[in-house]
Amino acid sequence: MKWDECVPELLEHLGEMGLVAMVKIDGERERKPWTVVVSGQRLPGEAFRVDGHSLEDCLRHLVAALHERFPDELALS
Repeated sequence: MKWDECVPELLEHLGEMGLVAMVKIDGERERKPWTVVVSGQRLPGEAFRVDGHSLEDCLRHLVAALHERFPDELALS
């Protein structure tokens, strides 16, 4: 899977699922400058947060975690 090609589709799909996603790059952090957070009403009182060395690394972990939570709704893996 080419992550650079699927990121817009993934973010759109998360929105369709009623989730909120944030992608952040913190150039001042030396370790794991990328952060991806997903929250929303479908995750009451919790959020998925992944910090990593690359956006691809964060998205791989995020998709795996969300696929466990929503196996029938998250087609991307």
